[in-house]
Amino acid sequence: MNITPELFARYTAGQCTPAEIQAVEQWLDDPDAVADAITEIPGEIRQESGTRVWARLRARNARPFWLHYRYYLSGIAAVLVLVSGIVWYTATNRAEEAAQSTVRMEAAVRTIRTQKGETRQVALPDGSVVMLSYDSELRYPSAFLDSVRRVVLVGEAQFSVKKNPKQPFIVETAAAQTHVLGTVFDVKEYPGEGSTALLVTEGKVRFTHKLSPKSEIVAAGMTGLIEGKRLTVRTVSGAAAEVSWLHNALRFDDIPLMQVTRELERRYNVSIQIRTETLKNQRYTGAFKNPSLNAVLGSLSIAVGFRYEVKGESISLYE
Repeated sequence: MNITPELFARYTAGQCTPAEIQAVEQWLDDPDAVADAITEIPGEIRQESGTRVWARLRARNARPFWLHYRYYLSGIAAVLVLVSGIVWYTATNRAEEAAQSTVRMEAAVRTIRTQKGETRQVALPDGSVVMLSYDSELRYPSAFLDSVRRVVLVGEAQFSVKKNPKQPFIVETAAAQTHVLGTVFDVKEYPGEGSTALLVTEGKVRFTHKLSPKSEIVAAGMTGLIEGKRLTVRTVSGAAAEVSWLHNALRFDDIPLMQVTRELERRYNVSIQIRTETLKNQRYTGAFKNPSLNAVLGSLSIAVGFRYEVKGESISLYE
């Protein structure tokens, strides 16, 4: 219903129908009623409106603050919700980007593994070449961006390192650190065997014991060995100065039979059990070129003094 000055005058005089009264009072309850009354209702009618209209307006003006400004408050609330949403989205997006960045960093570390009976050649990002031995693992970054070229080895590998004096090359194992500038060497450290062996065939390296302050320079034709807290270095020649597994050979230099069997397990992908406890610490020295497993077992059994039984890929040794 359109609120006209005439209708407003009848309302102030009490001459409106119930429907008109309801329409006028709803209009007066509108937030903009005061402004409308001032600009649209003639002054003489407003002056004659008496207490009825202005009491109604005062009652509306006496309502709580938030009712007067409910439209403004609604807008502010909407803005706050929007801002909160933007803040939440930004924080969530940054968290997701950080997580994705972490994933990318983790993904930048490459892991190469060999199985028992398997060897593999690996080309590193700097042009260095690694020959990964049986049942071994090598971890390295997809790009050498730090001040050093650092790789992690579990097992055995030969490294042919490209020279770069400004960016040293470091091989990390559990017990040792081998620090080089450019050379060829073999590092061997398998879990549970308690030793780290180094053989340098070209150049020289610094061989460091991680569990003690000991460190030695090992040059070509020399080996380094870490056992417990000891670090020893010696000169070798002939076959002892070669990386035997690269030439399909086996070489054992006064080591316990238990360690010999572990080497055979990795090379031939078999399981060997020593059934007689006293045999485990019997020591053996010997070398083989292109050997079959049966040839190695036969020679070992004669030299150490044991019998063996082969069932598929399982072998038992006993007195």
